Amino acid sequence: MPLTDLKSVPEPVVQTAELIGHLDEVFESGFGRLSSANLQTLASLAASFAGTPLAEPLDAAIAGLGRSEFVDRHFAVIAGARAAAHGAMHDALVAQASAALGRPRAELEALANTPGQAAPPRAAVLLESVRQWLMELAIAGFANLEVGALLPFQATLDAIMAEPALVRHAALLSGFLDELLTVFPAHGKPEVPRLRWVDLWTRSMVLSLAPPAPAATREVKGELRVFATDLRQHDHVVSLVAFGALHEAGKPARVVRTSVSAFKVDVLQGDDLAGLLNEVGGKLLEAIAGGQGLKISGMLLHATGDLVWQEARAEVLPAKLKLAEEAAAVLTSPTALRPSARPEDRHPAVVEELVWLPGDGYAAVGKEARELSLGGQPFPVAFERWPSSDDLVAADIAGSKGLVALLRFDGGRWSLQPVMIDKGKPVPRMVGTGLQAGRGKAKGGNLATLKERAGKLLRKKS
Repeated sequence: MPLTDLKSVPEPVVQTAELIGHLDEVFESGFGRLSSANLQTLASLAASFAGTPLAEPLDAAIAGLGRSEFVDRHFAVIAGARAAAHGAMHDALVAQASAALGRPRAELEALANTPGQAAPPRAAVLLESVRQWLMELAIAGFANLEVGALLPFQATLDAIMAEPALVRHAALLSGFLDELLTVFPAHGKPEVPRLRWVDLWTRSMVLSLAPPAPAATREVKGELRVFATDLRQHDHVVSLVAFGALHEAGKPARVVRTSVSAFKVDVLQGDDLAGLLNEVGGKLLEAIAGGQGLKISGMLLHATGDLVWQEARAEVLPAKLKLAEEAAAVLTSPTALRPSARPEDRHPAVVEELVWLPGDGYAAVGKEARELSLGGQPFPVAFERWPSSDDLVAADIAGSKGLVALLRFDGGRWSLQPVMIDKGKPVPRMVGTGLQAGRGKAKGGNLATLKERAGKLLRKKS
């Protein structure tokens, strides 16, 4: 089954997406004003979970909401059901992609539970406040929100951002609140990105149900060879995600994913991001820019194949690598372990299957390369995901020797997002290769100005 056979989508995925779409209409109008059509949608949701562990709590939640019994446990069950439906879609899509790529689906590595420090009691209190706020949003409906329902949450969000155990929650909620505040106050009928906002609401609710528990990890020692990157950000968080081959003594090479992230403000863009990321991942940036490997010792690896980046446990190696060859070898191996998703994280939007395409297997279609020709058949390119930097541009595809792409599912279709392009030069084209040079420019940019002003403000307060 070649990639070009991914033009169709499994029928259960289409049906589940339709059900979720109807459920999202309820979120738009609000649970505080349920219509007969909304009640029918909730009944259909309950019917789809008949015979599952969620059936009984979902029936109770829908009955409670039908009589205007607004408590956070009912909304938590709705969130759980919606997340489970998306999880089933995720599994079906990953199975389809794995068949097309001719390899088994990625699985979690079996790891023993790791003792760790539990989240402080304060975290549970903050998460309760999150659930209360999310419930208020759902009752009102996204089309009926007012600034007065949004701004008071900022105080809770500030406290969450100051709690290290809740960094994941902080990144999600800060982006969610920022998006809401860009729309409200609205003049006339607001433009509601329904699917996206209900996705963010669902993820926030699921994460708020309990403080994060210590994840199972193991220490790794070896060499990391980064061959692809992706820069992800919103106005308040930036994250550089790196994919690479991990070589451990006595084990076959495997694919891992690691990232470095930082909180930011909206004026920090371009070279300023280099200054931010350098503080938490300077050695990673150096290795990416130079096409070099990293000696790592004692870093923690999650069962998902996510490597917890620790700057002090990394050393940039001097030798230049042939990263395109590295990527081709590990990504075409049917037995190499690859990153996967935790059960609670499964969602069609997080499907990202790494693919190696040799130079003779594709060609750009048109100047903007919105499609790739694969064996003479057009295949969509995730054009909206091209980075804003010059590190990686659509024009790089023409005449390239090969590329690494993330196979994604978005907007009801499959597409390829190029994340590394081999132009036959010592260092392949990928996001992040220019961040190393930007580190010096950032010293006199917006980041330096903000730091100076913050320092003056703190000195005045003291």
